[in-house]
Amino acid sequence: MEQLIDLKRLRFEQNLSQQKLGDLLNVTKQQISNIESGKSKLTADQKEILIKNFGDILQSQMNESTPDPKDCITVDYIHINPSCGKGTSVYYDTDITPIKLGTQMLQSVLKVSHPQNLKVFKASGDSMTPTIEDSDMLLIDTGRTDYNNGGIFLLTINNDWFIKRLRRRLTGELDIISDNEKYPVETFQPEQNIEVYIKGRVIKNLSRGL
Repeated sequence: MEQLIDLKRLRFEQNLSQQKLGDLLNVTKQQISNIESGKSKLTADQKEILIKNFGDILQSQMNESTPDPKDCITVDYIHINPSCGKGTSVYYDTDITPIKLGTQMLQSVLKVSHPQNLKVFKASGDSMTPTIEDSDMLLIDTGRTDYNNGGIFLLTINNDWFIKRLRRRLTGELDIISDNEKYPVETFQPEQNIEVYIKGRVIKNLSRGL
């Protein structure tokens, strides 16, 4: 069982952030990230803690057979890290990596416009904390661009990429909202010469179970 521990999957299924799992294992959030990316390995003591707390879940994962490819869809991971902060400028051709997501997980995501519209982006910055942390992987539905009812969106402002909560006022102003209270709300007036394009809606935080 010890060699088959999948921290990222465990966190997703238990709705644990990297910080919470790090607290349990007495390591930093960065160390959890390094383990998940393969840069570091779990120690024997850390494996023992995980087995003590999640033994039944880990045993169930170990007993599962390899998923049928028909039960997965392939989603493009776009190598642009939209900012939860000052904005991400892109001056290069974007790399794309295909990743697979289980349809069973996607069944819990409501109102997906179409599976082909799903993309994955990695967030950058802290302005959407605690909802979205730096380096969280976000599932974006690029077919959902209507923000009149609010929500968290992937957007560009004058060609810089952001992840922000949006709110349209009755008077026409657009509020750009950060969940981190230390960042003030930015309000754009209709007459301002600012190009805002909605690229899609955040429908799942794959790292934190949004």
